[in-house]
Amino acid sequence: MKMKLKVTTTILMSLFLVSVIAVSTHAKPTDTNRLLMIDIMAKGDDLDIPGATVTTTIIARIEFDKVSGEALGQVEFHIKIYDESGEKIYSMMGKLKNGMVIPGWFFDCDVRHVFWINLWLVMGPGMIKTTDIDLVILYRGNSIALPNTEGKWSPETIVMLVSPYGQHDEGYWPEGGWAFAGLYGFVGGVTYLTKYMEKWVPDNTKPNS
Repeated sequence: MKMKLKVTTTILMSLFLVSVIAVSTHAKPTDTNRLLMIDIMAKGDDLDIPGATVTTTIIARIEFDKVSGEALGQVEFHIKIYDESGEKIYSMMGKLKNGMVIPGWFFDCDVRHVFWINLWLVMGPGMIKTTDIDLVILYRGNSIALPNTEGKWSPETIVMLVSPYGQHDEGYWPEGGWAFAGLYGFVGGVTYLTKYMEKWVPDNTKPNS
């Protein structure tokens, strides 16, 4: 456990250094506006767990400091898996407060065979709670054992990725934007966005330092 925490801390510190640069270079619509807040919601059938009835709900907010412009993210997610009769057999809930935020993230997706770009990444130490059951599922082409916290809240590193418009290196995904939320190592739920709203304010409202 100590080794896991040490490795996670090292990764978080490395990503924090990247985030300082990325947030400071985040593009604005005009020179006189600045980003204050982003509200995010994704809800629907899960896209990465075939052969089962799975739903994912993600509710998140990214808030920017009015003076420094630094950002923090809040994330809550809920993944539900149902059997053939429609009975819920597994649930994973997660929450993250004050996660670090990195805009302009990217990764090569070997499932959909695209290179996703211009993502928001939110990451940090959070908590999850799952149904007390041992369950193995087919996930992104591999058989994995889902976490089992025995119905109790347990500390985990939480990750959220948001693609506002489904942008990749060759264009845009036909179904639009999506969001992923889950555990570090990218085990979680992904579904299409139902809300993505950016709040911008005139820069002349910035308090005097």
